[in-house]
Amino acid sequence: MPKRSHDAPITVVNRFDVKGDTERFERAFRDHSQYLRTREDFHFLVTVQLVEHPQVYVHLGHWRTMRGFLDTVHDDTFQAQVRKLAPMVDTEADQAVSVVRTVTEDAVVGAANVVLTRATVHGDPHVFERQFAETNQHLARLGGFGGSDLLRSTLRPDVYTAIQWWRDSDACERALDDSGHRAAARMLARNAELSVERTRHVAYERVLS
Repeated sequence: MPKRSHDAPITVVNRFDVKGDTERFERAFRDHSQYLRTREDFHFLVTVQLVEHPQVYVHLGHWRTMRGFLDTVHDDTFQAQVRKLAPMVDTEADQAVSVVRTVTEDAVVGAANVVLTRATVHGDPHVFERQFAETNQHLARLGGFGGSDLLRSTLRPDVYTAIQWWRDSDACERALDDSGHRAAARMLARNAELSVERTRHVAYERVLS
């Protein structure tokens, strides 16, 4: 696999399985997130909590450059915060690049209005990416659709993480019940193994100016 430039953007995807009090974890991770917002080349972050498994959180940290991310993970403050968080969670991490991103409007924080999809593609990845874009076009016609981001792993290029969000829980519910959306999901499943999870929107925060 060709080496990526340190000047290229990167998204860090962390999945946290919280061992104890989720409120305690959220407080500690909120402090960590505020620190990230001060770092050079940090762009924005999204944090969600699984509806059916509320002890599980997924955090997507978007960086303008790989260099900025690497400089941060070697910073003493970052290391201290990681040591504080580590006993609270079991962690699964990935790094990815955005291949299809559409942003229309923000999602209400606290609502169950975000869908997270993990896809392992068996066929042509370009076909899967095109089908995903077509699915989003259909969702946009239903109303209340906020946007999406399709991220391709740099560690396993056959693996994608997709995040789709709606303005509120009601709009998300209508879309998931739509027959056209279900047909689009079946089309995607012909080309990939899919894991789809409904989540609560915990945080969306941009770099501090």
